This record gives sequence, C-alpha cells and structure tokens, in this order.
Amino acid sequence: MSEYQALADMGIQNPLEISKYTLRQEGIEDVLKIYYNRHTDSYLPNSRKYKFSRSLKAGFDGDSVPATSDAYEISPFLLKAVAELDQIVADKAAGHDEKQEILNEIDHLERVVSMKLAELKRRLSAL
Repeated sequence: MSEYQALADMGIQNPLEISKYTLRQEGIEDVLKIYYNRHTDSYLPNSRKYKFSRSLKAGFDGDSVPATSDAYEISPFLLKAVAELDQIVADKAAGHDEKQEILNEIDHLERVVSMKLAELKRRLSAL
C-alpha cells in the first residue's frame, strides 16, 4: 500500500517528483494542477491537470428553510489528495531548509579553518 494512496489512485507513480501544486475553481469543478521536477531529457510532462466535480450540498439556511442558492462542496477525495500534496511540499521545504543550514555550517567551518591556517603560517614564519 502506497504512503500517498489518494495520489496513487490518481495514477501518480512518483509522488516525490512533485514540486508544487495549484488548486482553483472553475464553475462547479475544482482544477488541481500538479507540477513535477523532471529531468530535461524526460518524456513525461512537467505538469498535469485533474478535474474534480463538486457535489450539490443539501442544506438549510439558518431557520429550517431550504437554501435559496445552491451550495457545492469539495470532493472528499480531492481533500485527501490535497492533504497528501501538502505533506509532500512541506517535507521538501523542510529538506531545503536543512540543506541551507548544512551549507551555512560548511561556509562557517571553511572560514574558521582558513583563519586558523593563516595564524599557523604567521607563527611559522615568525620562527
């Protein structure tokens, strides 16, 4: 069973290649567009669109009177897919922050080592 079951059900085989997504409403449909990080020589698309119909929500206004305008609700499957996409994007952002932190530590270490080497060379030339 896949960690990202809703995305697997949508036919997404490599969810870790997802870089970002957008979600918008067009009439009574929600359009989910998923963007991927692909290699330049890949034949796979850089993005894909998925359309989800909204269902009519049977409801009442506040006074037990039927609603005067139609209200549509988002597909529960789409909500599950968006939650999985949020998890993927958040994990990538956290990984990027960790990468930047490591790069900062390396830069600091290089400065410390170069200053120490300069000090040792100065002491050696003084002998």
